[in-house]
Amino acid sequence: MRNDLKDSFQKAEQINREHEEKLRNEINKEQNIINQMCQEIMWGSSKNSIIFDARKDFGISSVDADLFYKQALKNIEKDTKWTQR
Repeated sequence: MRNDLKDSFQKAEQINREHEEKLRNEINKEQNIINQMCQEIMWGSSKNSIIFDARKDFGISSVDADLFYKQALKNIEKDTKWTQR
């Protein structure tokens, strides 16, 4: 019984770690998308070009690309820190 509980707890911890890693990776991907878009906006690229690049480079939908574009604009408008790759 005690071993079963220990095994269950270890499995739960492993699943938790895997979920945390997936979340971290997703957040990093989103930050990379926004950073790339900020750079392209600052370089003077067109919205359509930026969205096309994001869809091609990151495999995201046009709806998601548009949302990330709007977030990139907000970051620039609010002078939110963004990093250059």
